[in-house]
Amino acid sequence: MPSRQFIDELLLLAFKNGASDLIVRTFDRIRMRIGGDIVTVPADKLSQPDRDKTKAMVAHLTRHMAATPDIESFNHLDFHYTLDGICHFRMHILRSNNTFGIVARLIPQQIPGFDALRLPPVFDEIAHYRNGLILMAGATGSGKSTTLAALLSHIIEQRPVHALTLEDPIEFRYGTGHRGTVTQREIGTDVVSFKQGLIDAMRETPDIIVTGEVRDSDEIQLALEASETGHLVMATVHATTAVGAMQRIMASFGQDEQAGIRERLAENLRAIIVQKLLPMKSGKQRIVALEIMIKNSVIKHFILDPSHWSEIPRAMEEGHHLYGSQSFDQHLQQMVEDGLIDYEEAQANAVFHEDFALRMGRE
Repeated sequence: MPSRQFIDELLLLAFKNGASDLIVRTFDRIRMRIGGDIVTVPADKLSQPDRDKTKAMVAHLTRHMAATPDIESFNHLDFHYTLDGICHFRMHILRSNNTFGIVARLIPQQIPGFDALRLPPVFDEIAHYRNGLILMAGATGSGKSTTLAALLSHIIEQRPVHALTLEDPIEFRYGTGHRGTVTQREIGTDVVSFKQGLIDAMRETPDIIVTGEVRDSDEIQLALEASETGHLVMATVHATTAVGAMQRIMASFGQDEQAGIRERLAENLRAIIVQKLLPMKSGKQRIVALEIMIKNSVIKHFILDPSHWSEIPRAMEEGHHLYGSQSFDQHLQQMVEDGLIDYEEAQANAVFHEDFALRMGRE
């Protein structure tokens, strides 16, 4: 097999082994992330690529780009790549010690449904929201994009809506045979930035706007404005708890602006969903642990007064049966009791470690 096609063989191997990521670096062994763990391909199976071989892989991956990049001049590059009929990939090319690295995130061609992701019934209710702001939070690699795609796919199957996505790069593809339709715009190819995409969205008659991470005050303001004018806006943020997501939003604004932003959040925020991927007890798959904050009158009151933010996790737990909300630790406890994850794994990922031991009756 010529070296220019070697990367396709590696991507196919990652797909067949159920990997979430493929990691290729010059003068290093081939590695994959499987079930959350890094797995190294034995050297006798696949040799370490030298600089020329890695450069050839990059050239092969970028060969169909409208503007073929000068491989020796860029420091990083993000784009999507497809093995026809098999899988999509989110590609990231990086330079390291004047050589090249490739990180590929596998994106299934079929968007998983709520049942496949083990999402709770409250997601059916969230899918019926007509306006407001939904924040999806979690660390990199926690599956935020997959859950958002599942939510949007469910919506367009059920309702005749026009959804607009702003992605960097485009990952999942939505079919055209549903009641609703999705316009997907890629940052850098279809629109210059998330900010410009949000500005443009107001002229593109969307019912739903799905945007990537809201990183600065301008993007947050635009997302809030869209939610205030009757749109359902779904955005991602890097945070590990619902309260942390709100703190991340507030940190983008000066002290003199924060009271006004809190009022707008209290009025327009509908839900915050935070997730982690944890290894299942069987060791063969990962399962999503979810913190879900559904805004109600109590949560709204707490949002307005940051001195009460520490009470929000308890309010989420108390609203579990009525609203479908839950704290991380509450969900971790349930998964341990259901035999889905080990206690030690849950303890390591709990928000309040000592309280979790007491919660589980272990001191």
